[in-house]
Amino acid sequence: MNDSRVGGFVVRTLLWLPACFALWYGTAPYHASIAGAFAHGWLALLTPGLVHGVERTGSSLAFVTTLRVHPQPGQEAVLVPEVSALVYTYGLALFAALTLAVRARWWKILAGAGLLLVFQGWSIAFDLLAQVGIGLGPEVSALAGFGEWRRESIALGYQLGAVIFPTLAPVMVWAFLCGAFIQGVVHRDRGLPVAAS
Repeated sequence: MNDSRVGGFVVRTLLWLPACFALWYGTAPYHASIAGAFAHGWLALLTPGLVHGVERTGSSLAFVTTLRVHPQPGQEAVLVPEVSALVYTYGLALFAALTLAVRARWWKILAGAGLLLVFQGWSIAFDLLAQVGIGLGPEVSALAGFGEWRRESIALGYQLGAVIFPTLAPVMVWAFLCGAFIQGVVHRDRGLPVAAS
């Protein structure tokens, strides 16, 4: 068994996590803006014409929709749901810690973060769609033109974005970019020669 190599990796990951989470939190407005732009792209692709723009306050994203609602009799307002990007972007810190723990090159961290932000944009987009299609009631859902099958699709997309992508995507992207480390552990464990990375 190659316990010492795996054990060292686990210890290094745990040591990197606090610094990575601190950096993630400190840079939240920046990566929230990028994730919001990807979310806007997903929304334009999936529901053209629903969202007019995205506004950011800190790490909170406000989506300016084209839906006009009536909060009071005789009043009309544009629907502007908000999504907290921090709920979906914490995988950046986990990915950075895993990557730094295997001493990967800096470009892999940047490439992986960019790829993760696409997934996180999906999560944010489906949070918004779940609010409009399900959470804000049947009147708003009907106003958006979401029928039963669209609401079912939104629920599935939301589950992927809220449960699967935030935790699984960082590990999968890390495994894709840092596969040489995993291959090295498996080959050494089996006594096979390790290919140069």
